[in-house]
Amino acid sequence: MISATGAAPITSQERVGVLDVLRGFALLGVLMVHLNTWPAPPFLTTEVQWAALTATRADRWTEFLATWLFYDKANTLFAFLFGAGFWVQMQRMMGRAAVTGAATGTSGSFGTLYLRRLAVLLAIGIINCAFFWPWDILHVYAIAGFALFALRNASDRLLLIGGLVFAFAGRPVLDLVLERLGTMGPALEMAYADAAILERQSATSYADQFGLFQQLTFVEWLSGGLIVGWLAYALGRFMIGAYVARRGWLQRSGELLPQYRFWLAVCLPLGLAGEFVATALSLETFAALAPLAGMKTALHFASVPLLAVGYVCLIVLVYHSGASGLVRIFAPVGRMALTNYIAQGIAIGLLLYGFTPALDMLGKIGPLALTVCGLGFFAAQIVVSHWWLRVFAYGPLEWVWRALTYGARPPMRRAVTRAMPA
Repeated sequence: MISATGAAPITSQERVGVLDVLRGFALLGVLMVHLNTWPAPPFLTTEVQWAALTATRADRWTEFLATWLFYDKANTLFAFLFGAGFWVQMQRMMGRAAVTGAATGTSGSFGTLYLRRLAVLLAIGIINCAFFWPWDILHVYAIAGFALFALRNASDRLLLIGGLVFAFAGRPVLDLVLERLGTMGPALEMAYADAAILERQSATSYADQFGLFQQLTFVEWLSGGLIVGWLAYALGRFMIGAYVARRGWLQRSGELLPQYRFWLAVCLPLGLAGEFVATALSLETFAALAPLAGMKTALHFASVPLLAVGYVCLIVLVYHSGASGLVRIFAPVGRMALTNYIAQGIAIGLLLYGFTPALDMLGKIGPLALTVCGLGFFAAQIVVSHWWLRVFAYGPLEWVWRALTYGARPPMRRAVTRAMPA
């Protein structure tokens, strides 16, 4: 099944131009979402504090725009691209293993390398979650990657249908089950009470802050079963990404521009309209829409994939147009996605938490200022990523990931990397 039509290894130009541009754009969206949800209720700010911080029209509209354009869409796109990228990596490793096996009379080492790659990512994710960014998603992606490996010989139909079921039914079903069982209700209520939020705000040392975060992680993420819902969320999007990669729709995007134009015209307007209404209902922005409140969840779940597909089509079409420079700036950020993702979590911590007295903005900074800070930081990531990849072949953490996967240190500087496998 791996060798299905269109799933040949991508060229260097397509890798940088399409997959990495999309991944860089997704990272921008992830940053915008984190900055407008992590410092908000019920995590790090009380409802009263957040109401004061969003009292101005500019702050309310900034929160609305971040939710409308990026919430759930950025995560969907990021997970989809990880799935597509894992599938391409899996296929390329299989191809190299087959060549090695033919030359040496062995079966090659594809499985060992791929599973080691996932194990390293899992370790990085656990370290990130424990010490740097409590909302780490990398450990979830690694576990979903193991499941995708188990599905490497699945049919196209199973990948697509199973992916849709897991992606859009997994979390709602789990939430319903947990709500009916009510097992974590009191613990969650206590974890998100104002007293607990204020305690998290008042922690002034690194150790105290992350100790409180780990309590929250244990209550909601592990004991509360939320990790199961997110695994379904990630695996579903991985499977859809793998399906798209197997069909070669991203690798051969330049040959499929009429199809991309068609789906852009269908998905982007519908996704924007549906998610606009869902966001307005969620944030209670327009009183006139109140009678539609019962449709909020359904509209959101229907609009998220439409808008994510619309973004992919739009970026692919711009990339293949005369205005490609508008999106190519995202490519180096996407090539260093692991490094840049972890750097974003650290930057949010430095901005908000009390152990950095020069900033210590938790409970004091609203959506507009948070978004301006985020855009400034992402602009810096673009500049640094462009500079870094002109000198080096890999991002810092990408180099570590690769070295631990292959058990050898790859040459870091560009001038001596031509003999290394892609």
